[in-house]
Amino acid sequence: MKQLLSRIRSLIVLLAVFLSASVVHAQRELSQNMDGFNSASRLTGNVDERPVKDSTVVERTVPKDYTQWKMNPLTGLMDSYEPDTLPSNFFRLHMTEGMKGTYNSLGNMGSPRLSRIFMERQDAADFIFDSPYDFFIKNPQDFRYTDTKTPHVNLTYFKGGNKQTGEEHIKGYFAANFGKNTGIGIDMDYLLGRGRYDNQSTSMFDARAYGYHHREIYNIQGSFNVDEIKVAENGGITDDRFITRPEAMAQGKKQYAPEDIPVVLYSNWNNLKRKQFSLVQSLDIRRNVLITDSIADTVLTHTEYTTVSTAAHTFQAGTLQRRFISYYTPENYYQNQYLRADSLDRFRDFYMDNTISLSLHEGFSKWAVAGMTAYARHELRSYTMSDTLKTGIQREFSKRVNEFNLVAGGIIERETGKNVALRFQGETVLLGEDFADFDLNGQARISVPFLQQNISLTGKATLKAQNPTYFMRHYHSEHIWWDREDLNKEITTRLEGILDVEKTRTRLWAGVANIGNYTYLADNAAAKKHAVAVNQASGSLQVININLDQNFRLGPFNWENSLTYQFSSDKDILPLPDFNVYSNAYLKFTYAKQLRIELGADMTWFSEYYAPDYSAAAGQFVLQNSNDRVKVGGYPLANVYANCTLRGVRFYVMMYHVNDGALKNRNAFWAPHYPMAPQVVKFGLSWTFYD
Repeated sequence: MKQLLSRIRSLIVLLAVFLSASVVHAQRELSQNMDGFNSASRLTGNVDERPVKDSTVVERTVPKDYTQWKMNPLTGLMDSYEPDTLPSNFFRLHMTEGMKGTYNSLGNMGSPRLSRIFMERQDAADFIFDSPYDFFIKNPQDFRYTDTKTPHVNLTYFKGGNKQTGEEHIKGYFAANFGKNTGIGIDMDYLLGRGRYDNQSTSMFDARAYGYHHREIYNIQGSFNVDEIKVAENGGITDDRFITRPEAMAQGKKQYAPEDIPVVLYSNWNNLKRKQFSLVQSLDIRRNVLITDSIADTVLTHTEYTTVSTAAHTFQAGTLQRRFISYYTPENYYQNQYLRADSLDRFRDFYMDNTISLSLHEGFSKWAVAGMTAYARHELRSYTMSDTLKTGIQREFSKRVNEFNLVAGGIIERETGKNVALRFQGETVLLGEDFADFDLNGQARISVPFLQQNISLTGKATLKAQNPTYFMRHYHSEHIWWDREDLNKEITTRLEGILDVEKTRTRLWAGVANIGNYTYLADNAAAKKHAVAVNQASGSLQVININLDQNFRLGPFNWENSLTYQFSSDKDILPLPDFNVYSNAYLKFTYAKQLRIELGADMTWFSEYYAPDYSAAAGQFVLQNSNDRVKVGGYPLANVYANCTLRGVRFYVMMYHVNDGALKNRNAFWAPHYPMAPQVVKFGLSWTFYD
């Protein structure tokens, strides 16, 4: 406890120094950059003080207005996007475990992750190796376009630890317009997690460029991106007691430094390379409307144009590649070997999609009470991986398989209703490999006034049948191999309800899911060995999720809480923690009228359960081997922080895992055999430059 108090005192001193330096730096910046005001001028101590301006200086106002949107690949229309400018919780933006700590990871920035909250999990990506990196990977439909009055650049930088074992993350974008109709931009993202444990490093790079041209009735926008992800795989630590009971190990230390703890794998890497291109073009169909106005005795008539519908075409193509490199493997680590020792497994997915759509806009006439869209999509997939001409390890070659789907669907959406919003979507596969797959989903939201604010109730329903993806049906590599044409479609029914009460800052969410033919990966090997295989449950599984978000505010004191309860009808097949808790308490105030400060601490905790293990060879989370299962959870991870905003510039400093060692790290693991990162100081900065 004395050690913990000492660390907290050190952190408080560090925060005070950091905040003081920030204010001084801000004052210097103001003195150097204001018109007619230089560093030699005197300040009275107010950072918002304005100098007396020289009459010969011409004031220039730089407009800072801009809008952002994403392209809907089904409708070809723009969906507005809210830029990330909120100051609160900025300190959690870079965390792999998520904004509320709901993801299991391997303990390093950029490592693979999987949500503990079942309803939060996304459908498996067609290229399944992308799924564990969903926090970093952005597909074309996730990319933001920017329309700006002034060219601007945003830079965001995060750092934690030292140069040997620390982590860094820098990302930013540039946006500029040529007149009102044309814009271009570049978006870049680079992450480096060196890792506190051996052979744990991550390196991720993403770069994308876009351009658009908008006319009165014709719009076109395109983007191109490249991604490369390199992750060193260490297979976890060799013995959990280095964390849970260090005194029981050979050297009998009270605590082991991370770099002194041996790991299972060395010289093993997962490598993903991705290239994607997207082009969306649309044509508005309008009608003329005569508008008559009367001014005194004069009657004026003019013509206005109303957009009735939009025809659109979306083209997307990409090449996704994954390599698993294993230069060293412990003896008897894997149960099977299907190919000659090559040390390299290769997987490739080339895709090309064409979607055409016709949308009737909501409100173009008094009868158009909702918008309607009909669309058709052709999907082409080409998969490549290793194969052999006959059973055994003879005559390996690279095999390519082509598949296609023809999909038809429709959307009905009402957004302009005063208190009611509706959206229904349905699609099915008419021809192709996934014939008879379907997805039906609907959402309705009702909003009513309550004490000068709103209460909203949202209901969601989903019914879908999905054929397991290609790499769930077929997988060939040196140590993992299956062909499962016998897998049935996975059928999922979900019902969800959300109650939002603005006045009390309450959000209650409940959901229930029924899953037939649940398909999953598991380690089916003998004890102490590894042999990943795909399994499919017979019958149905049921999942219940209940989440309560309750926030409190009393003067400068704020307390945000998120509590989740989960039930799984078969925890041997679908293990979930019963409870997950996130709590964040902080003081919020303003210093010198300009510097907004949040001083606080947050905590993540989840109950013990048999969490999925991580397979380096498959690059996926899998069920633990039934002969050698361990539980994780029951351990709180706490951070203390100062989160600040000064004239639109966001920055923070925090002590991550401040309670490291205080509870003897009884079970400080995110995933089996992968410890949480040790205590470290982190900071971050986000700054937007205009013109």
